[in-house]
Amino acid sequence: MLEKQKRSKKSVINQNSNWRISAGFGFIFVIIGLAFDIFIQTAGLLALKTPAKLLHIKENSWLPILTLVIVFLVLLVIAVQIMLKFVRIKAPKTRLHQLVGSKVAWVFKGYGLIIAGSIVLAMLQTAMTQHIETADNQVALNQMATQGLGARVFLILLAIVLAPLLEELIFRGIVMNYFFKDSGWWWTNVLISGVAFGYFHVALQSFQWFAFIQYSIMGIILAVVYKKTHQIQYSMLTHFMNNTIAMIIMFSSLV
Repeated sequence: MLEKQKRSKKSVINQNSNWRISAGFGFIFVIIGLAFDIFIQTAGLLALKTPAKLLHIKENSWLPILTLVIVFLVLLVIAVQIMLKFVRIKAPKTRLHQLVGSKVAWVFKGYGLIIAGSIVLAMLQTAMTQHIETADNQVALNQMATQGLGARVFLILLAIVLAPLLEELIFRGIVMNYFFKDSGWWWTNVLISGVAFGYFHVALQSFQWFAFIQYSIMGIILAVVYKKTHQIQYSMLTHFMNNTIAMIIMFSSLV
């Protein structure tokens, strides 16, 4: 009996130690991923503006836009490859798999839940404040969309390419595999993933509670899609669908 207690105590100590090590590496990898995200955005904007200034041409001409696309995509490919290596330490089977109908259904369920969550939150915000406040993050995107073709190409790369790939690798791939992956409560890393995702989208502007909640709900739903399908490509597809439709609506309003 005494020997069993000793072994049990040793097992608990080992589990606690392993969790701390996993969380420590996870935190470092998240920081690296976020640094990649910010760096790619900054480099992309510089790639658009620098040729225009040096050659005294408009940012909306073909050369600055081509430079933007090349720089953005090259850096993104490098970042994705590095983040994939980090994710595969904990989830070795992370790659593109053949699409399965029952799992594709979660893409549409996820998108439907994101829309439903946004509607409910808008109703609550209206009831509590008598108006719907647009997130600073969204205001910045709307303003950029009015600045011409170059800015719109940047937004497309940001929202439809970078976000579904890099953000999913960070907030689903890293967070959900390095933090509480084997927790007894199914929702633990789902909530952590969602809240971290929400905070990231409001941290660089003035903090807005309703915007934070909205992005957190989206992050939680994307985490559920990942956890239900066990393949990150489906949360990426859900993220892609949400952002693509949002971009179409935003650009349509400018016509």
